[in-house]
Amino acid sequence: MVKRIAVIIWFWTPVVLWMGLIYYSSSIPAEDIPKFDIPGIDKLFHLVEYFILGILLVRAFANSYDKASFKLILLLSVLIASIFGVLDELHQRFVPGRSPEIFDIFSDIIGSFLGALLSIHKERGSRAIDKAV
Repeated sequence: MVKRIAVIIWFWTPVVLWMGLIYYSSSIPAEDIPKFDIPGIDKLFHLVEYFILGILLVRAFANSYDKASFKLILLLSVLIASIFGVLDELHQRFVPGRSPEIFDIFSDIIGSFLGALLSIHKERGSRAIDKAV
């Protein structure tokens, strides 16, 4: 039981903290956000932050459920990140000067999928190594 709690804290705390950071960033009014003269740079920011979220979710699921298939872990990770991305975009509707954008949601989904896929590849390798030893 203590080990289970330690696993939950160790692997899920980074997920919650990262989601909190994303939510906090989305709460910043538009006038307080630095402006960049690079077209589409905000989409890159979305892609990167959700890429990291995808990695963290796979890491948390893979270490919390030993018997879960990699397909299920991938699906759950991308699904949770995507739902969070949609909810975060809706939240921006209530932030001064911000509004939800469908292409931000697409960037969130693509980023979470790529991060989760990369992480699944890594987790597969580490499980294979663990079984071989």
